Amino acid sequence: MESFEERLARLEELVTRLETGNLPLENAVDTFEEGMKLSQSLAATLQTAEKRVEVLLAGENGQVVAKPLEIETTDDEDDADEEQNR
Repeated sequence: MESFEERLARLEELVTRLETGNLPLENAVDTFEEGMKLSQSLAATLQTAEKRVEVLLAGENGQVVAKPLEIETTDDEDDADEEQNR
C-alpha cells in the first residue's frame, strides 16, 4: 500500500490535471473519481491517526497520565462538517 504522502502527492497531481481543463470528459470523470477515492482514504487515515495521538500529562502523583488529544476545529471545518451532515 502506498504511504500517506504518496497518496497525497497523487491527489495533488489529479487536482492539477483537472484544473487545467484539458481532459476529455470521460478522462475528467475518471480522474475525479480516483481523486474522490484518494480523498476518502486520506481522510480515514487522518482520523485513525487522530485517535492514536495522545498527549502525555503529569498526574497529581507525578505519574504520567495519557489523555486523548482534543483538536480544535476552525470555523471552516465546522461549516464543512455541517454541510456534509445535511
